[in-house]
Amino acid sequence: MVNVLVSRVPNSFHAASVVADPTSGVTLCAASACAHPCGNCCLAATVNVASAITAVAADDPLGWDESVDLVPDQDIPPPGGHKMMIECERIKMLGEVILGLILCIGTLFWWWQRSARLYWEKNGVSYIAGPPIIGAFRDVILFKKSIAELFVDFYEKFKDEPITGIYFFHKPSLIIRHPEIIRNILVRDFNNFMDRGMNSEDTIGKDNLFAVKSVRWKAIRSKLSPVFTTGKLKNFFLLMLNVTQTLEEKLSMDIADEPREYEMRDLASYFTTDTITICIFGVQANSLLNPNGEFYRSARKTFDLNWKRSIELLTCFFLPELAIRLRFTLFSKETNNFLRSSINYVMEERVKSGTRRNDMIDALIAMKNEDPDLFKGDTIVAQAGSFLLANFETSSSVISFALYELARHPEIQENLRNEIKDYAMKYGSLQYETLNEMEYLNGVVQETLRLYPPAPFLDRICAPCDESDSYSLEPYHKFAISRGTPVYIPIFAIHRDPKYFNNPLEFIPERFSRENWDSINQYVYLPFGLGPRKCIGSRFGYLQVKMALYTIINKYRVEATERTPKTIEFDGKALTTHSIEPLYMNLRRI
Repeated sequence: MVNVLVSRVPNSFHAASVVADPTSGVTLCAASACAHPCGNCCLAATVNVASAITAVAADDPLGWDESVDLVPDQDIPPPGGHKMMIECERIKMLGEVILGLILCIGTLFWWWQRSARLYWEKNGVSYIAGPPIIGAFRDVILFKKSIAELFVDFYEKFKDEPITGIYFFHKPSLIIRHPEIIRNILVRDFNNFMDRGMNSEDTIGKDNLFAVKSVRWKAIRSKLSPVFTTGKLKNFFLLMLNVTQTLEEKLSMDIADEPREYEMRDLASYFTTDTITICIFGVQANSLLNPNGEFYRSARKTFDLNWKRSIELLTCFFLPELAIRLRFTLFSKETNNFLRSSINYVMEERVKSGTRRNDMIDALIAMKNEDPDLFKGDTIVAQAGSFLLANFETSSSVISFALYELARHPEIQENLRNEIKDYAMKYGSLQYETLNEMEYLNGVVQETLRLYPPAPFLDRICAPCDESDSYSLEPYHKFAISRGTPVYIPIFAIHRDPKYFNNPLEFIPERFSRENWDSINQYVYLPFGLGPRKCIGSRFGYLQVKMALYTIINKYRVEATERTPKTIEFDGKALTTHSIEPLYMNLRRI
């Protein structure tokens, strides 16, 4: 007879013993507690113990107490198995709940996406569906295409249609292609499309003249418009002459008998930074001679985008409600702090000195004094700061692209140089009126703006000024634009449409000669927009670009180098028309 220790506790079975044949000494079973989470080994041991005990009882029935119920009728979980079973049940239930939620969310999501597509179908509008969630904006979000190239795709998808529907997430938006609809939105029915869609969390980003809404926009624009009259521009011209002289000095020091290679975007942005700061703020930034100056570095950082800042900007422009919830900003915290400190300092010094220059700073001081509740804090800073940054990027971009095209077309460059030499001989020094008379220079600038408009699209939000909730597009289309719908005018694509411009990819300044100007439909040439919300500083920008080109081409030949791009590829992270490659070119003294 073998002694077997058996312990019975509720819902468990523990055997800690050795069962052996008393005659042969052969071990029949060894069982002990096991901590293995699955409990399988304990289960096997339990079964073997029961079998061994049965065998022993058969050999020695007198030594066996049959009242001991070693194997109950119910299944006996192994040690720790009960907890494991409960945990498995919980996991199973959780999995079922998660699966149910996924199915519900998937169904709602399908319905959500389907409703956006059905919106265009039921209204008879040709539309671009795109993949789920991100819709037609996938390639921009993944940085595979620039926003300019994406709008070209939208534009060319349904060439014969006056409008095309798209959506981003579930939000329907409209691409406008027909010139007369463009005219109505920007000019004739402007009051129904007064606002842009862009929004952001920072006051400097959302309260500047470019982004501010409705009544505030009217109030701010009325105060700033006098800064850019013809008389003021003539004063700015005199200040810009000092900057062009600095540019001449820099090039003269840099270039001797051999040509010098420049990254033209950098050179152009030094020039535009200096002209903006002296004309608008009365401050000499001296970026041409000191590229590490604070004004230039801060402006440059604003446009050096990584993927995170690019996503934030895309959200601010195309999903403004989400941008507010996520607290995205148009300008970085560092940029906002710089603008706030520098502009407030300039304004305080101007008030202390009592001097007047009739520039933007004087206008901002007057705005603040006349209506301190409306124009307070960062609202004032927003106007000067946004003009500085916007002009920095747009004008420098146009200058560098113009030099790129002149390097690629030596004959056009020579024609421009001949015109400059003729006017220099006729008038002696450069004059404000001279720039306006130079037809070929004007053609070079206008053609550069056609091929490379700084802003590749215009956006407006439909907001009918009457009590109706929609704006009819008849007779051009039966569709009526619902209140709150974003509309986009793809400037970059329209400027390259052969229907409006022959050989649209060729650089031909003669298109904008005086005899050809009247043949150009003004609603398909929109480098700075049109109507009441046209860029307020466009004439200032033209002046900057013309003075830079006049100064450079007059004494230097622009030449392509091995590092000059053969074709322009556009940066997928930028919302402006921006080359992804540096624009290296030589300047050779004539």
